[in-house]
Amino acid sequence: FHNMEATELRLNNLVIYEDEIVPVIGMENKHNGLFVKIDSFTAVDQRKLKPIALTAEWFSKLGFKEVYRSSTRVRFDLPNFCRYDFDLSSNKILEGFLFFGNYIKCTHLHQLQNIYFTLTGEELKIEECLKQREIVA
Repeated sequence: FHNMEATELRLNNLVIYEDEIVPVIGMENKHNGLFVKIDSFTAVDQRKLKPIALTAEWFSKLGFKEVYRSSTRVRFDLPNFCRYDFDLSSNKILEGFLFFGNYIKCTHLHQLQNIYFTLTGEELKIEECLKQREIVA
């Protein structure tokens, strides 16, 4: 279980709060920690948020195209010439966000959103259906 640091969070990151997928729409520091706005009425302690682990199912949900699958690898194409590879072997060496031939390790959706934004200057477009709150199965 990955504890998210407050410094990892940016606006528009998707995270889990009480088994629902919620967007980060604002942040405020209070004397007892960082509070994250998840809708117009609700700000929650950042420590109550959980990251969304990246899985092949998630990528399909997010509208990315699976372009390659073998017994050892699944590759997804992302916008702007970016790719993400899942290494199905146990060593996980060839896994991560692939950018011009280099793998950048990231295991959670908010990390992928942040890396994508850093490299391309654009937000990773998440399918609109996910912007509504959705129960995590």
